[in-house]
Amino acid sequence: MKKRKIIIYSSISVIILINLLALYFFIKKPVRISLPKSGEEKRVIVLKDVKYSGERHGVVDWEIKAQVAKKHIDTPTIEIEVIEGKYKPKADSFVNFNGNKGIIDTQEEKGTVEDVIIDYKNAYRLKSKYMDFDFKNGITTTEAPIDIQGEKLSLKGIGLIAKTDEEMIRIKKDISGFVQTDKGRFKFQSDSFMYMLKENQFVLSGRVVMKSENLNLLCDKVTVKVKDNQIDMATADGNVRLISKGSIAKGDKAVYYFKDDIVTLTGSPKLVKDNAEMEGNAIRYDMKRGKFSVNMPKVRIQRQ
Repeated sequence: MKKRKIIIYSSISVIILINLLALYFFIKKPVRISLPKSGEEKRVIVLKDVKYSGERHGVVDWEIKAQVAKKHIDTPTIEIEVIEGKYKPKADSFVNFNGNKGIIDTQEEKGTVEDVIIDYKNAYRLKSKYMDFDFKNGITTTEAPIDIQGEKLSLKGIGLIAKTDEEMIRIKKDISGFVQTDKGRFKFQSDSFMYMLKENQFVLSGRVVMKSENLNLLCDKVTVKVKDNQIDMATADGNVRLISKGSIAKGDKAVYYFKDDIVTLTGSPKLVKDNAEMEGNAIRYDMKRGKFSVNMPKVRIQRQ
């Protein structure tokens, strides 16, 4: 009986000791402390529905709106998402653009916008994977592919530079597209493309090929002038060749007046067909009839 009491008391003592130890460790249990945020996170402020703008000569010439902006406190850098913007290349016009996300330096007035869509006067829409903007100097650039769609002109190429002061846009390489006129559609290819807003004309340069239903044109450069929102004339320069129905006309220069629907070739022009070659002061090609005519011809027949 005595031994039984000793066992009971011992068991109770062990239980009490275990409970006391458990209570002690529970009271002394270390509290989990959240890790402090990194210094980078502390230096960023997240804003919503913000607007940034810049001025030149006291007039706002660019403006960007974003649904989300992350402002870096220690730098003038801002990360922006869901972007709408306006850029004023001239006093009487705005270029609208939007993009998925980007980054802007408010001090330097420079930035990059990804997945860009630019709308120019509701006449042309330009798309690119990204675009770099230098608002202070009026320069826009990209090395990415370019896609331009308009009522009169559609074009694809790679790389772009646009200068506001010069009112010039140049697409750097691998140009292809078409121009729509009252006389039909002309497909073209060239090494580069330039659009000059002041002169209202665009230039295709380097291994230029233009094709219509009845005529193929090859040369070094084509300048197309626009008047009253219609293509007025096109001038081809350098190693000009007109090819139609087995005939080849060669010269230094060709001018196409769209109103008359006649192409005139000058600069030591020659017309070659089969084994006959004709030279003259000028060679004319009638786009409607698809026929050549030579002014003051001199014929030379090559023997087989």
